[in-house]
Amino acid sequence: MSGTFLNLRAAPAGRIDMTGVLPEALAGRGAGEIEKMALRVDGVPVALGDIFAVTAGEGDTLTIRPGDARLDGLGRDMRAGTLRVEGAAGHYLAQGMRGGELIVDGDAGDCAANGMRGGMLRIGGDAGDWLGAALIGDRAGMGGGVVAVAGNVGDRLGDRMRRGLVLVRGRAGAACGARMRAGTLVVAGGCGALAGFGLRRGSLILGRAPDAMPAGHGDAGVVTLAWLGLLRRHAEAILPGALPETPRMHRYMGDLAFGGKGEILVPACA
Repeated sequence: MSGTFLNLRAAPAGRIDMTGVLPEALAGRGAGEIEKMALRVDGVPVALGDIFAVTAGEGDTLTIRPGDARLDGLGRDMRAGTLRVEGAAGHYLAQGMRGGELIVDGDAGDCAANGMRGGMLRIGGDAGDWLGAALIGDRAGMGGGVVAVAGNVGDRLGDRMRRGLVLVRGRAGAACGARMRAGTLVVAGGCGALAGFGLRRGSLILGRAPDAMPAGHGDAGVVTLAWLGLLRRHAEAILPGALPETPRMHRYMGDLAFGGKGEILVPACA
């Protein structure tokens, strides 16, 4: 058996802050040392061993089996290794992530990948609001890395995003790509109202037209974009079915009300 495993003993009543429980932090440590690490349950310090049974192993892979516990801050500031969550994740997943790979088999809460700068985040279910957005108090959102979501995403996807790639096979909520500065958002199932509101640069690629095209985006007609073929080959290796198959897109430039030079792309047949 490779890597370290944390198996839930019994879920406490409150939310568990998992900050600091990272593959690079646990690598090389024995079970006894890991069990003494401090977690916080609704702000109250609790020993990790009181909540999880620890099986220590070699390598920089960490597997967490959360059961029905509400685990927040998973992968926060992660820089290396592999973290797998065999279940659902709470809020603030992969905040400030810099490297490595974080895999969540189930759903994720709000504010995932806030301030992310590198690495790979895979979410097998749905994700909440503010995915890839700015950390509270920051002026810029996600600045690098790749996020792949197999399900749906809530409101404000990519708010203030300035670099990186987000792939969503499902649908996004309102204000998708709002205030984006750069980067690429791909949403196969389309999105709600206010798509690209305040968009300055970057590409919002939708598999179907949004509920309403924002007034600040000008119709730039139908274009054939060869680079979409390259992006699709890259995306298929990460999350198959996320990117439209056709390179022939209807392009909308904006947000012109903010002097923006970004684009919303929708398949010409949609």
